[in-house]
Amino acid sequence: MPNTARHDLSEIVGSALRRAGKILIHHKVSLELAADLPMLELDAVLFEQVLFNLLDNAAKYAPPDTTISIRAMPDRGQIALQIMDEGNAFHWASWKRVRQVSIARRRATTSVPAPGLGLAISRGFVEAMHARLRPQPGRPHGAVLTIRLPIPTTDSALDTAA
Repeated sequence: MPNTARHDLSEIVGSALRRAGKILIHHKVSLELAADLPMLELDAVLFEQVLFNLLDNAAKYAPPDTTISIRAMPDRGQIALQIMDEGNAFHWASWKRVRQVSIARRRATTSVPAPGLGLAISRGFVEAMHARLRPQPGRPHGAVLTIRLPIPTTDSALDTAA
C-alpha cells in the first residue's frame, strides 16, 4: 500500500530530474509545469521512482542531442503529466506485454534494451496511487508517456481534522 500524502508535483519532478542528471546529460530537457497545479495525493518516493524510470527509458531511446520533455497541466478534471522523447521507435509489443503484467525481455538483435521492467514497475506504482499510465506514439516519432493523476477532493480527513 503506498504511503500517500499531499505533495507538490513540481518538487517530485525536480527531485527525479536531479537524480536522472547523469543519464540525461546528452539530451536537452524541456520542463513545462502549469503554475497553478494543485497538491496531489501521491507516495513521493514511489512517484519519484516512476519518473526516474520513465526518464531513463526516454534517454535509452532518444538519440543524443534530442529533447526529452516533461509537461504537466490540468486536463479534464485530472492532471496530465507527460514524458515525451524524440526517439526513433517505441517497442509497442513490449508495452503490450507490460500491460499483460509480464516482463518484456531484451531483444537479442538490438543493443538497446526493450522497455520492460522499468515500465512494469512504473505502471504498478502509478496504478497503486489510483492513476493511469498510457503510452502513445510521438509525432512525428518517439513516445509520449502520459500519467493521468486524480485531483484530490478538498474534504480529506486531514482537511477536516480538528
